Amino acid sequence: IDAAKEVVHNFIESRPDDRIGMVIYSGRPYSVSPITLDHDWLLSSFKQVNLNILKEMGTAIGSAIAAASSRLDSRDAKSKIIILCTDGASNSGKVSPIEAAENAKTLGIKIYTIAIGTEEGRVSSDIQRFARQEFDLPTLRKIAAITGGQHYHAKSAEELAKYFDTIDQLEKS
Repeated sequence: IDAAKEVVHNFIESRPDDRIGMVIYSGRPYSVSPITLDHDWLLSSFKQVNLNILKEMGTAIGSAIAAASSRLDSRDAKSKIIILCTDGASNSGKVSPIEAAENAKTLGIKIYTIAIGTEEGRVSSDIQRFARQEFDLPTLRKIAAITGGQHYHAKSAEELAKYFDTIDQLEKS
């Protein structure tokens, strides 16, 4: 989580003119910040994020997409994107990831999915304290495809940074 936080922090700092919000999730979504131009406040809130905040076990990808989409829906913007980072497969939540992606598409939202973990789709027990879990890469690819986004699989912090740089280049506003 520390490596991912550093990459996301740098991404936010590189987009000073963008409104950015943040939803984190485990078994349910948790709003870190509404969509804002106040990046100092956003980064301060983000700095407080740790695994202890996420009390519900599981990975609710569909619910996280739905929560982020509802925040973006009311915005009038040239581009509406969600960058979905996950280290596991969706196994909880009230909305399926595909249904949430289809709803996001209807709202004009593009989703970039990033699986974070090793080639086997697992995160080392040195990094993650919870039970390891495999990715559902086909679902992550489908989420991105449905919404016109891209899917990436970051096996290192360097790759994660590279993919955020790619998204930065693809999304100008």
